[in-house]
Amino acid sequence: MIFFLVGLSVGSFINAFQYRVQIGKKNTGRSFCPKCKHQLAWYDLIPLLSFFLLKGRCRYCGKAISIQYPLIEFITAVLFVAVGIKSGYIQKINDLLLGSLSFSNKEVFVILLSVLCLLLIVGCLVLIALHDFKTKYVLSLVVYVTMGASLLFLIVNYGGQVSSWPLFEYFYPFVAPSLIAAGVFFAIYAISRGKWMGAGDIEIAAAMGLFLGWPDTMIAFYVAFILGAIIGTVLLVVQKAKLKTEVPFGPFLITGTFVAYLFGTQIVWFYDRIFLGF
Repeated sequence: MIFFLVGLSVGSFINAFQYRVQIGKKNTGRSFCPKCKHQLAWYDLIPLLSFFLLKGRCRYCGKAISIQYPLIEFITAVLFVAVGIKSGYIQKINDLLLGSLSFSNKEVFVILLSVLCLLLIVGCLVLIALHDFKTKYVLSLVVYVTMGASLLFLIVNYGGQVSSWPLFEYFYPFVAPSLIAAGVFFAIYAISRGKWMGAGDIEIAAAMGLFLGWPDTMIAFYVAFILGAIIGTVLLVVQKAKLKTEVPFGPFLITGTFVAYLFGTQIVWFYDRIFLGF
């Protein structure tokens, strides 16, 4: 429940932050209606609940509130819970709060900082996807924050010897995919002169590798390209979009990231059983 409520709040912040960045307004001051610019009261800003209590309309001008707002809040909350369960940190937080297990001060520090890193990564990825979807522009600074949080997570959870080989064995499965992914995307970007892939996608690819490691990075790319091909085909057929129509690839990459993180093991198992016969 804590992860879900925090996710709702972070989702609300993501909506507000992204909109202000999009219109070039500083992220300070009270929230306001995008339509009438009226300042919103605190009871207009309760994540998810306010949207339904107001029946999807602004209290002051009566114009419709974009479905984006409750949708991003709900998606972020669900992802917080899903990542918390997958990583095992929801159980650890419960044990910590209930006192069912005894933790040293160091273990408490590692748990809390690890949770903070994971939730920051999730929030940043949702923000990157939303902004890219709405503007076709990747927030590079937020990508770098994601990479920093991923690296900090690895450092905090490293419990081996501080010597060359153990460090190599621990970081190599994450650093190598990050560098390789960025290199592949850079090659695509350079060959196509930016027509097939944007420069921001290179940064997202590097962040994916550092967060997911091997082999989940490869799974994420596979999912992203499959989704991109499906959506691209649908746009061509339904909307009669031209082949030159730009479709932001960031949301597909980040969707693939979450799919790989949450279901990577199952996907590998399914692939081995169905295609390789293992």
